[in-house]
Amino acid sequence: MVEALAADDPRWVGPYRITGRLGAGGMGRVYLGRSPGGRAVAVKVIRPELTGDPGFRARFAREAAAARSVSGAFTAAVVGADPDSVPPWLATLHVPGLSLAEAVVRHGPLPARSVWALGAGLAEALQAIHAAGLVHRDLKPSNVLLAADGPRVIDFGIAAALEAGATLTRSGVIIGTPGFMAPEQLTGGPVGPAADVFCLGAVLVFAACGRGPFGQGSGAALGYRVVHEPPDVAGVPEDVRAVAVRCLAKAPDARPTVPDILRELAERVVPEPPLGAEDDAGTVVLALRGARWLPDPVADSVDRAHPLGGADAARTEAPADPAPDPRADRAATGTGPRPEPAGPGTGAGGHATRRRVLAGLAGVAAAAAAGLGARLLGGGTGGDTGGARASASGGRGRRAERESWAVATGGPVTAAVVAAGGVVYASSKDGSLYALDAGSGEQRWQFPTGNGVYSSAAVTGGVVYVGSADYALYAVNAATGREKWHFDTGGEVNSSPVVAGGVVYVGSDDRHLYAVDTRTGEQRWKFPTGGWVRSSPVVAGGLVYVGSRDGSLYAVDARTGEERWRFPTGAEVKSSPAVWGRVVCAGSYDGSLYALDAGSGKRRWRFRTDGGVGSSPAIAGGAAHVGSDDGHLYAVDIRSGQRRWAFRIGHIVYSSPAVSGGVAYVGAKNGELYAVDAGTGEERWRHLTSADIKSSPAVADGLVFVGNDSGFVYALRT
Repeated sequence: MVEALAADDPRWVGPYRITGRLGAGGMGRVYLGRSPGGRAVAVKVIRPELTGDPGFRARFAREAAAARSVSGAFTAAVVGADPDSVPPWLATLHVPGLSLAEAVVRHGPLPARSVWALGAGLAEALQAIHAAGLVHRDLKPSNVLLAADGPRVIDFGIAAALEAGATLTRSGVIIGTPGFMAPEQLTGGPVGPAADVFCLGAVLVFAACGRGPFGQGSGAALGYRVVHEPPDVAGVPEDVRAVAVRCLAKAPDARPTVPDILRELAERVVPEPPLGAEDDAGTVVLALRGARWLPDPVADSVDRAHPLGGADAARTEAPADPAPDPRADRAATGTGPRPEPAGPGTGAGGHATRRRVLAGLAGVAAAAAAGLGARLLGGGTGGDTGGARASASGGRGRRAERESWAVATGGPVTAAVVAAGGVVYASSKDGSLYALDAGSGEQRWQFPTGNGVYSSAAVTGGVVYVGSADYALYAVNAATGREKWHFDTGGEVNSSPVVAGGVVYVGSDDRHLYAVDTRTGEQRWKFPTGGWVRSSPVVAGGLVYVGSRDGSLYAVDARTGEERWRFPTGAEVKSSPAVWGRVVCAGSYDGSLYALDAGSGKRRWRFRTDGGVGSSPAIAGGAAHVGSDDGHLYAVDIRSGQRRWAFRIGHIVYSSPAVSGGVAYVGAKNGELYAVDAGTGEERWRHLTSADIKSSPAVADGLVFVGNDSGFVYALRT
């Protein structure tokens, strides 16, 4: 949904008339504009403070000029830029379509024929980008748009170049996205076209099997796997796998060149013959015309994308809100029959809305085309939550300025929220997992379990995994919210699952860590500890690290379930570990943050606080960021164990921080979400919600999402 312009928003940027606001992110704001000839464009206006770097405008001018020379059929064209403007701006054409990330979350992996066409289009786009002297450096599913006439690569070098000029002098900042970055990007080596080849291989794996080749988890864990472990290509069709594995070679010079890839993939994408025809060799026959290159459900979603700024958009900017869903009251009170999950593309009332079509599809394309990856900051709410929203805001008649939306669930939201593929997943004490549109907050579906849900979700391969206090681990279709399978343990599942190598790992109050096959839901192994396991596991280097109420941090062989080592702290380890390189960090209720050798379990250092550490550390910029019951958020040097800074909140910090764009976000018992400069420990801003925050935030596309004890999920502008 396009937001109305605020008083301080421009009405003109260069030759473009500004008609609405699309989004915002770390680099600036994105606006919907019209060219003098009536063409819809996305205009990115750079934050003025970024221009303080003396060389910024020169770098911006150089990169913008190079990007304007990119003329490939599978790129989103840059149509204007002014590095001398105050502030600088850049405009791209609007590309109606759906991002690859959202398409896979909604509809599952693409068939092989579509992956071939996707790969050929992306390779051609990279060839055009490299010919212009640019390296993309951040090719990932959300930077790939699926349009009716083929894929489009967006953000080709502009945002990366701007970030390079503005932030690379800060310690620990790396351009790219964990899990879709080349090893040389993580280790500080030279970054050239071969890095984009690595990213292409990762995108092909994601498209073919619904997950990245290095699993999921923290940025540190993903980075470790990218540098040190082979890619997981299980489930990728054999022919696609052969190409992807070559692209994912660790050494840049061992990867094929873009022209080599293009020649290989182009052989499988041939001109369109008469309908139903097939060549003699049985080669898949495709045409990048219409949406025939995509499976029907994805093609239908693409076809529904509206070109923002046209007559259709004008008719859909202010649709009626969906009718209240009577099931919501029954779910909240625990009475009445269990509601069936609403289908994809539906509001709380179970019916499609034109706002959904606009905000979820066309808006995604427009904001992404602007190069920020912002996925719209809509003002909608899920279901009939107006009355509850007014109560949460202390009777205010309007939203707080930083709030994009706030949506009520049926109970406290204490687990970490998860943002993936344009969807926010929130676990509620009412016994349900909610899937909310990240742009508008509208409910896509609600999955009810038999008891409270205190586990956060893991999303990969079109499947959402979540535990429940009804003793079960569930696998849920991410598009429909319907159960695929469930696995019963002997106790409440309050640990948050993690997926790696076709296995989902999760702890239980029955004192075991489980490994469960993601396809079948069958147990691979279970590992006994001396207490309940509410720590969420992390997988790295072939080991699963997890804490237990028995006061120990364990390292367990991921394949066999055998113990490798155990480190006793003397108090419950509810904190989820974080791994970076050869170091694993975790907090303990003995008041300490520990750093251990990941291979041997030997202690490297111990950082003491004045309260229990149930918060899970987030490692970024060479520091472990963690909260404590003593009312502080700490940044601890990962090498020395020395405190870099301590930010006083004054209230218990149950929440685990999320670090993004040089900012640490964390909630506290006083109901406030804090944004703290990760380098200096200085407060950027704080936002008061309606109740205690025990939930851990998630950051995506210029928004930070968090839940609280009154059952609300908030989307706040970063």
